[in-house]
Amino acid sequence: MAKPSYYRPSFDILAPLYDLGICIIGLLFGGEKNLRRSAIEAINPVAGCRILEACCGTATLSLMAVEKGAEVYSIDISRGMLNVAREKAQRQKAELRLVRSDVLSIPFKEKTFDGVIASMGLHEIPFDAVRLIFKEVKRVLKDDGRFVLFDYYQGEGFAGFIQKIFFIFAEHEPAREFINADLQKELREAGFKEFRRRLLAGGTLQVISVTS
Repeated sequence: MAKPSYYRPSFDILAPLYDLGICIIGLLFGGEKNLRRSAIEAINPVAGCRILEACCGTATLSLMAVEKGAEVYSIDISRGMLNVAREKAQRQKAELRLVRSDVLSIPFKEKTFDGVIASMGLHEIPFDAVRLIFKEVKRVLKDDGRFVLFDYYQGEGFAGFIQKIFFIFAEHEPAREFINADLQKELREAGFKEFRRRLLAGGTLQVISVTS
C-alpha cells in the first residue's frame, strides 16, 4: 500500500511506547481514561451499533466501544500501531476489526456506520487533507449518524502556555494549522449539522460532536 505524504515512520517505531506516553501525559489532566471517556460518551456506542475509529492508533477508544457492545472497525496507516492494537485486543479477548488504510480513502461503502470517531490523529495531517477526510467520514456515516472528534483546542492562560511549549518540542506544523482552524465552519461545509463542543484539560482539548 502506498504511504501518504503525511505518513511518518516514527509512528511505527514508537508504537510500543505510545500508550505509556499518553498515560503519563494524561496524568496531568485528570487521567487518560477520564479524558477518553468523554469521547466515548459523545459517540454513545450501544449493543449492535456499528462504529468506525479513524486514525485509531493503538485502538484504546475502539476497545472501550467494544466493551459497550458495539461492532467496531478500526483503521490506521501505521502497521506498528495496528500491531499493538491487535495485541491489546487479544489480551482483552475483544473482537476488534483492524484495517490498515489511509483515512483519506476509507475502505467502506456509503452509509455503513452509525458513528465515526477520530481521536488525537487528525492534527497530524495537513488541513487540506483533513477537509477531504471530513467528506469521507460523511460518506460512510448513515443518515443522522454521529461523528465525534477528540483533539487539540487552542488553550488560554497557563494551560495554553504549557500547550505552546509542548507544541514547540513535540508537534509539527499540521497541529498548528488544526488548532487555528474554524472547525465548526469546516464541518458545516462538509455537510454536518448539530455542532456541539466540550472543552477538557484546561481548554487545551476538545470533544466535538456533529451529525450527518
